[in-house]
Amino acid sequence: MKTNIYNSMLAGGLLLLCGCSDSWDDHYSDRQGQEGRLTLLDQIKTDPELSLFAKMIETAGYGEMLQSSQTFTVWAPTDDALKDMDLTDKGAVARTLANHIARFNISTATPDEEGVKMLNGKLMYFSGAGSFGGASIATADIHAKNGLMHKMKDAIPYSYNFREYIDTHSHTSRISEFLAQFDEMLLPSQIPGAEGTSGTDTDPVAYNRLLQYPVYGLGDIACEDSVFSMAVPDNQAWDLAYDRIKPYFKAYSSDPAVADSIQRIQTSLAIVSDLVFRTGLADPVKADSIISTGGSVISSPSSYFSGMTLTPASNGHLYLASALNYDMTETFNKKIRIEAEEQTGRTPAAGTTIYTRNVSTDNQFASEISGQRYIEVFPVSSSRQPGVTFAVPDVLAGAYDIYATFVPAIVSETGSAADSTRVQFAVSYLAENGRTQSKTFNDKAFLTSGTKMTTIKVASAFKMPVANYYDRVWYMNPKNDPKDKVTTTSVYVSTNVSNAEFNRNELSRRFRIDRLIFVPVETEGE
Repeated sequence: MKTNIYNSMLAGGLLLLCGCSDSWDDHYSDRQGQEGRLTLLDQIKTDPELSLFAKMIETAGYGEMLQSSQTFTVWAPTDDALKDMDLTDKGAVARTLANHIARFNISTATPDEEGVKMLNGKLMYFSGAGSFGGASIATADIHAKNGLMHKMKDAIPYSYNFREYIDTHSHTSRISEFLAQFDEMLLPSQIPGAEGTSGTDTDPVAYNRLLQYPVYGLGDIACEDSVFSMAVPDNQAWDLAYDRIKPYFKAYSSDPAVADSIQRIQTSLAIVSDLVFRTGLADPVKADSIISTGGSVISSPSSYFSGMTLTPASNGHLYLASALNYDMTETFNKKIRIEAEEQTGRTPAAGTTIYTRNVSTDNQFASEISGQRYIEVFPVSSSRQPGVTFAVPDVLAGAYDIYATFVPAIVSETGSAADSTRVQFAVSYLAENGRTQSKTFNDKAFLTSGTKMTTIKVASAFKMPVANYYDRVWYMNPKNDPKDKVTTTSVYVSTNVSNAEFNRNELSRRFRIDRLIFVPVETEGE
């Protein structure tokens, strides 16, 4: 059993940053009964059947809280119920105590349907006057100066949230170790986008950037007020996924250690980015599709969750996986689409003019043109071959089929059906040695049409030697500006028309391009 940084926060009854507030506590009325002569701490210490529970309080540092003037209710298991408790495991002791204490006076008169929020944020329920949280009550409603105590025949079964499960089981140590890299203690004022945070500026709180960061975070899987579904890879699943994914994130740096570090973290990020879903999926097989918190659409949930074991968690459904059934083209290795009308990453060649064109919804090609926008590319003089370079971001070290889609001249009322041209392409990319290489594709059959949309397959299974990828952690760093990204892959598109063809009006030197698409493919051996 391992401890982690958020366990130490439970002693003060503080919940981790997960959008929680004290509003739930206000739901309870302060049920004042006959005040006892002893504090809760003294009540526990003087009961010989609660000696182990008293030792746990001392170990976790809960004593000051339980003899304070604040009001609490304690469900105190007898020594027989705690005989298997490892008192040397401070993390387990803290978790267990926070699972047995709540604020305010909570008597057995509480309605069964009224949830009781424990210090760890988990909701527990009475089942009549004889049971609470699935454990049997031996003696109920024992009054103390600062609250109530219920002596328990059994310890309340602990229901892990996702993060707790991951961090406390040896078979999930791989993912635990990776997530822990992003754990830190911050002041509330230092946390991006934090609102309604409990505590003052002098009270540090546990924070995990990968999980809790606004927009790019994957979801606070330690939060008891949220409901998630999550596929949790065991160590075998992690290793299998890592070995499969690692080649796609081969990086280049003049320092091999830096390249290895980039590859390692980006591979691990690819594993975890599509594990979490913001809804409790009791039966994912019945879902048509689901969207991960990483933004990926999983079109076949039944395949994704196949072979996983459903394990109830306090904040949703945990699916323990011995293998991750990723469709790589839906998760980390998606299609790359470059919309021609986007000016960012687009550079016209010398002597080239570019106009952005829009089509109306009633245009016959409106449904075929992405975003109903394209660019028209033509030369400043008829003797030039116009061209434009498109930067291709977030390319992985893998194979791609490369396509280019062109719009016909008759998309415009003034366009001529005879207006077609021949195009050629030059793909530039980073080689394994860090140098830029280029390959030209100039098939004579690369012809556009004046009357219909044309999709040209530029290359088949074109291999990128190294990745040029910016991950979510990079975007989380406020020192990084997206404008400073360096893109090492580009495609240059130009006309390839001879003077004779142009002079005979067989082909023009003008083209209308909608977009480029890089479609990842798995080659033999991958």
